[in-house]
Amino acid sequence: MNGTYQKRNRDFRGPIEFLRSLFQKRTFRRLSTRLLFTLTMLAALPLVAVGLFMTSVTEDSLSEYIKNQHREIVRRAGNEIKLFLETPNTILKTLLESNDIIEMNPFVQNLILNKVISSHPIFNRIFTVDTQGNENTTTAFTHHPGNYREAPFFESAIRGKSYFSRVYFNTAKEPYVFTAFPIYQFDRIVGVLVGEIDLKSIWDLVDEITIGERGIAFVIGSNGQLIAHPDKKKVLEGAVVIDPLLLRDLKSGIHVSKEYADETGEHMLGTFAQLEETGWVIVIQQPADEAYAVVKVMRFQVFGFVGLVIFVAVFIAYVLEKRITAPIKTLVGGVKRYAEGDLNYRIDINRYEEIAVLAEEFNSMAERLLENQQKLRTAERLAAMSKFAALISHEIRNPLNSMNINMQILKREIENPQGNFEKKTKYFEIIASEIRRVDNLINNFLMISRPPRFDFLPNDINEILEEVLLIYTAKAEQQGVQIERRYAKKQILANVDRDQLKQVFHNIIINALQAMPGGGKLTIRTRERQITNQDKQKVSGVRIHFIDTGVGIPQEKIRDIFEFYYTSKKTGTGLGLAIARQIIEGHLGTIGVDSVQGNGTTIVVDIPLKATALGIKKEPMVKSG
Repeated sequence: MNGTYQKRNRDFRGPIEFLRSLFQKRTFRRLSTRLLFTLTMLAALPLVAVGLFMTSVTEDSLSEYIKNQHREIVRRAGNEIKLFLETPNTILKTLLESNDIIEMNPFVQNLILNKVISSHPIFNRIFTVDTQGNENTTTAFTHHPGNYREAPFFESAIRGKSYFSRVYFNTAKEPYVFTAFPIYQFDRIVGVLVGEIDLKSIWDLVDEITIGERGIAFVIGSNGQLIAHPDKKKVLEGAVVIDPLLLRDLKSGIHVSKEYADETGEHMLGTFAQLEETGWVIVIQQPADEAYAVVKVMRFQVFGFVGLVIFVAVFIAYVLEKRITAPIKTLVGGVKRYAEGDLNYRIDINRYEEIAVLAEEFNSMAERLLENQQKLRTAERLAAMSKFAALISHEIRNPLNSMNINMQILKREIENPQGNFEKKTKYFEIIASEIRRVDNLINNFLMISRPPRFDFLPNDINEILEEVLLIYTAKAEQQGVQIERRYAKKQILANVDRDQLKQVFHNIIINALQAMPGGGKLTIRTRERQITNQDKQKVSGVRIHFIDTGVGIPQEKIRDIFEFYYTSKKTGTGLGLAIARQIIEGHLGTIGVDSVQGNGTTIVVDIPLKATALGIKKEPMVKSG
């Protein structure tokens, strides 16, 4: 008993574990999915249960109704055959009461029998046989030349029993049977009265019975002989059209319905009835798929109706789920926008008071964060300018000292009439170089202190790259660096600031060359594709890969490489990639890095093909390390 309880408990836990694992999946963790699933189940499960119950009850009722119809057809057919066979038997039994038959007078018998046969065409012939088996009289044109002593009907009747023969066929291949009765005179058998009954009417009766389009009726004798069938060839050939085992347990007066396979293997519904007097079996047979066609139609209609109602229920559940979860999704979407840095976005929820209040709180939070962010940007920019001002003051002192010294030397050379012209030119170039150095420092300071202004015009990205690469081709060859170009198209037009973008490519390429002092390979790849711009929108753009085989960047340093003043070089200023990021963000694009120390670095730049006015006004965010 304990084992049975444990087994039932395991069987019960199976569906629960399945539902638990289903709800633990990522899809079912979403509120919308769970809500839609719950509403659908609440509507669908009762409908499915009712549909299954209705289908089961209706199928049973219809099946029983169909079988009852077949039984009724069998009953009527059996009654007709019974009445058909009772008519000649009644006539013969009436003749047995006549003295003209009992006295066995051939002449008198012949008159009576001919009169009967002319009135009742059901008989082919009627004849009498004496106790020696000789034919006494007959309605046929000629007498039977032989003796009937060995005939089954004679042997049975002479012993005082009535006889009903198997089915025979005449030369015209028409069926008939013999029925025989003993002739008694003072309780003594004096002869045998025999009637040959024409069975063509039974054939006609069977042919008239129709059940659907393919249903048939047929009659089988007690010995398994096929007596009547719509296919007369099978009757004449004595074909076996049904398994005799199906007829073995039949009882007279009881109508039985069974399903079985016929001689061709087709699934059939058969109804059987046995005639008590003859032992014949009447069979009504119809293909099961045709017999139960109405059941299938009913099942289709019920499940179609249930499916339609479930579909409507699912649709209503979907609409309700959307109405319930829509403000929540709006709220979640707004929070994601805030998390991604879009603090100018505002969540708009007018209905659902509780969620609307929460949305207003998030909007207020975003406004405060935006104010704080602007203050932080201002503070960071002031800190950056302060730091860079200190750097400028230090960096400018050296070129100023150098210019002062070289100007004094140049002055002496100019005042000396015998001064060397080459020396004068050399000192002049040194002074000009130092001036350019100061100018570069001031330009970098201005770029940090205020965002660059962009002049967006259609430009070919590949052409801009080629102009920059031309400058560094000689240096790359000198270092043993191979430059490989993989441009997806000959021309990729984008609305960009040509000079600013060249500055970006300069900074990236020079960093790549510096990372490969002992030689290597720099691969530059471009292709048009859908990109995610700085505002988290999908737009058409160009993606540029700069892939070097240099020393790589340590993982802990990757996040700092775009910050101002971060550099791993002794002589670097830490402004190259920071300025590159500022320019790319001004184009509403993005720049990222992927690097493994010792295996090279990949810089990925995404630029929208069409810059908007927002790209000109947008102030790139300066993040501190």
